[in-house]
Amino acid sequence: MNIIISGAGAAGFFSAIHNKMKYPQAKVIIIEKSNVVLAKVKISGGGRCNVTHACFDPKELVKHYPRGAKALLGAFYSFGPTDTIDFFESRGVSLKTEVDGRMFPKSNSSQSISDCLVDTAKNLGVLLWTGCSVEKIIKIESGFSLSLMNGQTHVCDKLILATGSSKSGYEFAAQLGHTIVNPVPSLFTFAVADKSLHELSGLSVQRARTWIHKKQAQ
Repeated sequence: MNIIISGAGAAGFFSAIHNKMKYPQAKVIIIEKSNVVLAKVKISGGGRCNVTHACFDPKELVKHYPRGAKALLGAFYSFGPTDTIDFFESRGVSLKTEVDGRMFPKSNSSQSISDCLVDTAKNLGVLLWTGCSVEKIIKIESGFSLSLMNGQTHVCDKLILATGSSKSGYEFAAQLGHTIVNPVPSLFTFAVADKSLHELSGLSVQRARTWIHKKQAQ
């Protein structure tokens, strides 16, 4: 069995790990168009990575997701915060709970989470292809046929789109017959031209006051 995951973020790596554990004999490949993996994991939580939340009742947990509560309820019953904690702690990454319920690695570094995912996937035999863009996906009788930017074509039995907010991911899903609900911004970054502020990237503080000066259009 061949399983291909498009996207090397947290969802992509976790999907690859889960499938390789469930199907040890399968060939599992993660394809990532950039040369960097787990980029958002490394910057999340101010560089500490807020892994999960200390709320262990799925019905209570979904209340924090007003746009997707109904869809997430079943998922949280299948794999919730307790399972997430067990996953990381069984691999040597201990988590801690802060006053507001957020859970971080005790190392206070997102690198701990990133290394855990990468090392676990590697040790299981998951293949990682970076700098590799998927240009076309065709549904075939035996599964899916993927055309890559380098001209290669690969066939897989199962395909997982873990492309995050990438426009191409939504387009591929729509082409394969899925109904797409228009996404709305949730987590985003600011592009700051002032280089004197760049060294503050990743810095987090408990109390801060910010404002944005909007220049009048010329």
